[in-house]
Amino acid sequence: MSYCLNPHCFKPQNPENSQFCLSCGHKLRLKDRYRVLEPLGQGGFGRTFLAVDEDLPSQPQCVVKQFFPLTQNPEKQAKAAQMFQREGVQLNDLGQHPQIPVLLAYFSQNKQKYLVQEFIDGQDLGQELATRGSFDEPGIRALLQDLLPVLRYVHDRGVIHRDIKPQNIIRRRRDRVLFLVDFGAAKAIASTLPGATGTVIGSMGYTSPEQAFGKATYASDVFSLGVTCINLLTGIAPQELFDPVAGVWCWQEQVRSPVSSALKHILDKMLAFSVETRYPSVQALQADLNAPTGDLDDAIAQLKSQFNRTPATPPVNPLDAEIQRLRQELRGSNSSETQIEENP
Repeated sequence: MSYCLNPHCFKPQNPENSQFCLSCGHKLRLKDRYRVLEPLGQGGFGRTFLAVDEDLPSQPQCVVKQFFPLTQNPEKQAKAAQMFQREGVQLNDLGQHPQIPVLLAYFSQNKQKYLVQEFIDGQDLGQELATRGSFDEPGIRALLQDLLPVLRYVHDRGVIHRDIKPQNIIRRRRDRVLFLVDFGAAKAIASTLPGATGTVIGSMGYTSPEQAFGKATYASDVFSLGVTCINLLTGIAPQELFDPVAGVWCWQEQVRSPVSSALKHILDKMLAFSVETRYPSVQALQADLNAPTGDLDDAIAQLKSQFNRTPATPPVNPLDAEIQRLRQELRGSNSSETQIEENP
């Protein structure tokens, strides 16, 4: 089947080898190369399609993103266009990392903007959660071990993803390798002036406090990844795991399988609301994740003991101490008098 990309076409499905849409006459192949097969989804500023590259002998599948904002607000349309272009720039700048989809093309046709990228055949972790159920500790540790090097690579190039969530992590079917996708919200931190407030971008429940105020940092991605982990561990939406009155996460009571104190410590530090108490970088997080579990458990126990330690002896009241001293003096003087009477 060939799918027509004209947003106003009433019958976009066409026979497989058609060159023009039978319904609206729209040209079906993009750049005389990419034939769209079917829609995959739609977001706030674009539609996504599965396509094939007919310019190559193997005709590999690829993903076509069409800029198509839902909003009619001119300012929001301009912002959406900026984000769409940014995704192309970021994918191009991030190069050929094996766990980031490759950018294949970025162009305009029929007054529409398009982005073509590598197709990752698999499920995103949101779909995996829905079909297979909640993750256990080994699954979360494997997720972090697989994804943290990708996030470190992104941060090392001055980019903050700003929209990490289960739906933006895809597990490739053939080898179960994880891919980080959707860089439309990503932003180069070097382009942000210190102290400047940027646009609030992210997904509800996964966005860090500082990012909600338009001041995302590398630690903001760590926070979003932490929320992703507790969502996968519990199968519960982030909004239902946070107590806004007490200002605390309540995920530990909701896990489906036991979690070690070491992993609890790691996740709680990822979820810290203050940037100062959160992991400042992926490297710091990796150091704790790769530490022997026993060592980390001992360190946590020592930390708890420092806060919960009971004094060996109760504190002495100054008045009681003075009374005790006077009593000792009095006893001493009485014993001296007795000794003199017995030895005249």
